[in-house]
Amino acid sequence: MSMRLTLVRIDPEVLWAVRARPELAGEILSGHSREEDVFTDDYLALGDIAEGRAEAEHGDARWGRHYPWLAAATGADGEHDLQGHTFGYGPPFALDPERVAEVARGLAGEGWGFAAAGQDGFAGLGPFYTAAAREGGAVVGGVS
Repeated sequence: MSMRLTLVRIDPEVLWAVRARPELAGEILSGHSREEDVFTDDYLALGDIAEGRAEAEHGDARWGRHYPWLAAATGADGEHDLQGHTFGYGPPFALDPERVAEVARGLAGEGWGFAAAGQDGFAGLGPFYTAAAREGGAVVGGVS
């Protein structure tokens, strides 16, 4: 089974339309966005890596508990779910520019996605959020 995490940077104006009509998130996530506005990775592999790290560092594999910024970045915390629509394996989620900036800082603090490519399994996640924050962008995400 394959589960893909897809994140797309969107303009803040688009965020309000997505929140009003959550089905638009599926269109955005399935659409053809500019490559630099998209992050995608194997969600199951990311979860395995996060569980392994949580177990090694905290003696507890519940990674969302120990890495709340990673959970926010991947939508695993459920705090910003778009209710009323399903995308793949659950509701999509949307983060406003302020939350995107918080997530970028939080990922750096937790040490996710800033290692050399392939070293932590999250190569590109931190830089994706950092670039979105620098541009004042919002993020829509989901797992399919």
